[in-house]
Amino acid sequence: MARWWCNDMGLEKIESMYAWEGFVYDIESCRSTYEMTQDFNEMKARGARVVITFEFCGTGADVDYYDDVITAAGNAEISIIPLAWTLPIHAVGQSYGPNDTFLIKSVPRIEAVTQAVINNPEPVLAIAIGDEPLYDDDAGSPAALASYINQVPYGWQSSGNITPVADAVDFFMVNNFPYFAFDATTGGNASSSWNDFIQDIEYFQSIANGRPILVTQTGWPTNEDEFAPNSPDIVASVPSSEGYWNLLDSFCQDYFKSMNIGWMWRSWEDDIDGWGVKYLNGSDKWHWNARTEC
Repeated sequence: MARWWCNDMGLEKIESMYAWEGFVYDIESCRSTYEMTQDFNEMKARGARVVITFEFCGTGADVDYYDDVITAAGNAEISIIPLAWTLPIHAVGQSYGPNDTFLIKSVPRIEAVTQAVINNPEPVLAIAIGDEPLYDDDAGSPAALASYINQVPYGWQSSGNITPVADAVDFFMVNNFPYFAFDATTGGNASSSWNDFIQDIEYFQSIANGRPILVTQTGWPTNEDEFAPNSPDIVASVPSSEGYWNLLDSFCQDYFKSMNIGWMWRSWEDDIDGWGVKYLNGSDKWHWNARTEC
């Protein structure tokens, strides 16, 4: 789960958001402004309104690259949530070295994202601090993380007293993955997938004190290659992924509209292996669409 800041205008927009909002977008491959604009244009043409970045390009501390990301979003007229990646290393396939600390690696990324937003705030819906800074204990403590969030004028349950972070954020953006539940089976199974989804939301509602909640990462992979499941009965396949997508969409009016909660799919393409709605060659895994109002 990531932590967030936004300005008053962005917060007003978030408070009115519900249903499907858009995609997680991996930037580790350092796509060009042109390539990102093309992707964002396609997302918007198919109904997406928001995109959140994932991972980082290079060291993640390059203001110019985040300038490019925000410019591409502006070109496509889609809202962007740039994420300052606070895990010192990449999520998969990298071991910690002596310089892989929050102060050396993560703080410069927060500063780079912040400066890029100052340079071009118009397309920016919010700033993300993540990907899972409490669960991964990126900053060493919730209080330390909150101090960095508060400097941007702009795994909760397992993290002990998270009050400092809860008090520091303007709204809650949540990673919610029933795929990792111990009772998970198929993505479209309402008795497990949906129940697990709403149980996680209820926890955040209990600490949000009325502040908005946006699910910025949810999804169901088409294979188990990137992240292993916890259930022996899991089905990771295209039909299972499609079933979970359609399950979320089916609750547009009965849940997401009534609760004023939006959801975003991880991810756009299979940069995160198995998790995209599109293969790396750009073709759709299934004929996907979702309601943005109901």
